[in-house]
Amino acid sequence: MLCREQVAQLRDALDEIHRLGAELVVVGNGRPEQARDFVEERGLTFPVLTDPELVAYRAARLRRGIGSTFGMKGLRTGLQALRHGNVQGRTQGDPWQQGGVFVITPESRVAFAHVSEQAGDHPELTAVLAALRAAD
Repeated sequence: MLCREQVAQLRDALDEIHRLGAELVVVGNGRPEQARDFVEERGLTFPVLTDPELVAYRAARLRRGIGSTFGMKGLRTGLQALRHGNVQGRTQGDPWQQGGVFVITPESRVAFAHVSEQAGDHPELTAVLAALRAAD
């Protein structure tokens, strides 16, 4: 539910992301067929990759664990997700793996990095867009 909420927020900013000359790419950790189902279910028009072995997650030093999955931030974001129609479906991928948001320039420079401390810890979209503007 929380990843769906974050993807929905980013999807809603896709036109602005493209206007800034960038591309949105989501990396999940379910099986390839689950990623395909997610794309179809959510009507996504940007690349969605999957990393079931969590190689990219480890390389980015993203948090993983039961303790980072449950917390007040996740509860608040969960309620917001429900209000936006992003309900919990069947768990796909590693439920204990937290995510992050990165803005990476064509020169492979990390212009923005947000590592989620716990489930639902998503960066403000305005900060992501500001990093895209600054990287331009």
